Amino acid sequence: MDVEPSPLIVTPVRDWSELPLDALSTIFMKLGTIEILMGAGLVCRSWLQAAKSPELWRFVDMTHHKMVFSTKGSRDTLCAMAIVAIDRSDGQMESFSAQLFVTSELLDYIVSRANSLKSVHLTNCCFLWTHKLGRFACKCPLLEEIELSHQKMLPELIRHIGSGHPKLKHLRISLPSIYLNGVHSEYDESWEHMKNEEAFAIAESLHELRFLRMEGRFLSNDGVYAIIKGCPRLEFLNMTKCSDVVLNNKLRACCAKIKHVLFPKRYRSLVHGSSCPLVTS
Repeated sequence: MDVEPSPLIVTPVRDWSELPLDALSTIFMKLGTIEILMGAGLVCRSWLQAAKSPELWRFVDMTHHKMVFSTKGSRDTLCAMAIVAIDRSDGQMESFSAQLFVTSELLDYIVSRANSLKSVHLTNCCFLWTHKLGRFACKCPLLEEIELSHQKMLPELIRHIGSGHPKLKHLRISLPSIYLNGVHSEYDESWEHMKNEEAFAIAESLHELRFLRMEGRFLSNDGVYAIIKGCPRLEFLNMTKCSDVVLNNKLRACCAKIKHVLFPKRYRSLVHGSSCPLVTS
C-alpha cells in the first residue's frame, strides 16, 4: 500500500527590507564606511534610508580596505565616497581616518562640513600640501587628536598646528625607521640639530600633549629631553624605531614621571614609573 508523502513544510521567507530602521542602523554600525557605501546601502530603498542616518557617520574610517589599494579604488572615486560620508554625517562627524587618497580639496570640504571633528588620522597621503594641512588643523576648533603618519612632516607645520591648537592632546607622526644596518651612524652638529627639529617644534608649540607617538622619526636623546621639558603633562611617549635614542641613566630619570614609555626593541627592561614594558619596534 502506497503511503502518501507528508507535505513539505514551507518556511516563510523573511523580508529583510522590512526591518525597523533602528535595527538596520545597529547592524550597519558593525560595518565599515566603505562596506556601507558600496554594499549595504545599495540593497534596497529602506536600507538606503537607514544608511543615511547621521549617527552612522560620526566615525568615518576609510583605511585598510582592499578598495583603497586596488586599481578600482581611484583617488577621485574614494574622495567622492568620502564626500558622501561627510554629507551624511550632517555635521556630526567626530573622527575621520583615511589612507593614501586624501587631497587638499577633500580637506577643504571636511572643514566646510564637519564642525564637530575631534580626531583626524591621515596615513600615506602624498597629495596634501603642507600649508593646507596646517590650515585644516587650525579651522577645526574641536580637534584634539592628529595623526600624520608615513609622510613628510615639517617643523613649521607642527608650529602652525600648535598656534591653532595649543591644547592638542594626541599627536602621532610615525614613519618606518631609515636608520637600518648602521646607516647615518655619524653626524655632525648641524645634522644633530636637524634630526631633532620636529621634537623641538613639538616642545615649543604643544605644551598640553598627553599622548605622543614618533615611531621612526628623526630623534635623539636631545629631542626627547626637549619634549619632556616642553610637554610636562605627557602620559604616553612612543619612540620605537627611533634608532638614535639611547637609554641611559639620564634619559631613564627624565622618563620616570611618564606613565608609559616605549623605546626601540633593544631596550626591553621596564622604565621606572612605567606600568608597561618597552616593546619591540
